[in-house]
Amino acid sequence: MVSYDPCVRPERDAYLARAWPDVRERIEFRSEPDCSGPRAGESVELLFIDSSHDRESVVAAFRAWGDALVPGAAVAFHDYDHPSYPGVREAIVDLGLSGEQHGGLFVWCAPGRS
Repeated sequence: MVSYDPCVRPERDAYLARAWPDVRERIEFRSEPDCSGPRAGESVELLFIDSSHDRESVVAAFRAWGDALVPGAAVAFHDYDHPSYPGVREAIVDLGLSGEQHGGLFVWCAPGRS
């Protein structure tokens, strides 16, 4: 699991302490924005976008990761339909994505896996 966040948050260590050691070993924090995208050779089965919530940032994050999505990958957009963050919905409309809303998430699946 790789988490991108340009802000190193003090809560991070407390969250990690709750995980089992073998789980902690598989978590990597990158102090970069999500629009930095994957590193060479990385592929993604689940992408959780919790960007800056404006349309441009959400679109940039999705596009940065597009080539790394495996067939059937799920992409969840956080704060979909939140009245304070209309940019998330606007980005999904701009991208032409169709998917399902689950609470505050919008979930789109990449084509290719049956």
